[in-house]
Amino acid sequence: MANISHKNNLSGYIGNWLIVMNTVKKTQPPIRIPQEIISYNDNIYDLSLMLWYLDNNLTVLENTPITPEKFDYMAYAQSRAFMKACYLLLRILLDDVSGVIKYFYDQNEHPIIVPKSFNELLKKTDNQELPNDLMKLLQPTKEWFRQMRDRRGDLEHNYESLLISFRQGKKDENILGHFSTKGHTTREYEDIRQYFGFVLCEYQKLIDNLLDHFDSKFVKWYGVVPPRSMTTLFSIVDMPLCWAYKYGNYRHKDLQITEGKDENRT
Repeated sequence: MANISHKNNLSGYIGNWLIVMNTVKKTQPPIRIPQEIISYNDNIYDLSLMLWYLDNNLTVLENTPITPEKFDYMAYAQSRAFMKACYLLLRILLDDVSGVIKYFYDQNEHPIIVPKSFNELLKKTDNQELPNDLMKLLQPTKEWFRQMRDRRGDLEHNYESLLISFRQGKKDENILGHFSTKGHTTREYEDIRQYFGFVLCEYQKLIDNLLDHFDSKFVKWYGVVPPRSMTTLFSIVDMPLCWAYKYGNYRHKDLQITEGKDENRT
């Protein structure tokens, strides 16, 4: 995988805001790291780790003959488990993002009520119950989020299981899709890499737009705009951006990619 440097990193942005507030403006008492950001940091790392394991196991399946004698059943089982974990963690991560938005609006925009749940945030957008600039930020997320939410809901509440499908590519390689069985109905899903790449691309676009939104709001709220320093990510930590870039066609003027071998890949 590639090494990535990007200015649009939510953790780095909030970290720079804390530094400015506590050292330049000398806020008393000093502002602590919001719990929402602590949760976000934990979950973005967990998602990165699951994507890394998923990527390794998919690579095994893509290069293993589909015969009873040579098929890697362990790689298949692990791919299913890590793929399910990615669905769950992506859903949790978006609630963290909603929590971050809520934290700043609770501090600065009473009586605007921002819910903890990302799904409830979109419901308020549908009902025109949020400021126009915030609704404009959230509007593009509705379609892809709700599809992913429904799939996560099937896994968590409706006794669903994810299975992996195989088809042969032009160079005799295995191309992996995924599907879910519910009752007697088989529901075909997309290519695994392309689907998660697409979702992670849209997720990063949300972060891009959120930081632009915060830039304008922070001037009003705090009189400062946190610097967007280039954050360099390596190995496991950069997997969401790697997937967004490689499989979801994510591009941005402040994104720097250095292609190279990942020494931690198995």
